[in-house]
Amino acid sequence: MGKAKTKRVFSFKRCPYCFTSLSLTAETCQSCHKRVGTVDRYGLAKKPINYMGYLAAMMWAGIFVGYIWFAFVR
Repeated sequence: MGKAKTKRVFSFKRCPYCFTSLSLTAETCQSCHKRVGTVDRYGLAKKPINYMGYLAAMMWAGIFVGYIWFAFVR
């Protein structure tokens, strides 16, 4: 039949940026001072979504498209 899925239980999580061991309740890394999320199935902490980075990328893409339209199309 199928394999029985077992849930792994971790006693700590690792920072995805510098691989420092952290407690399960830690929200920031002590060594690199970056925010970390919950633990994933491999024991690494999840990286939080950088909404400001996505917003800045969309803004600059819009500026670039506007420049191309203004310089070459109009």
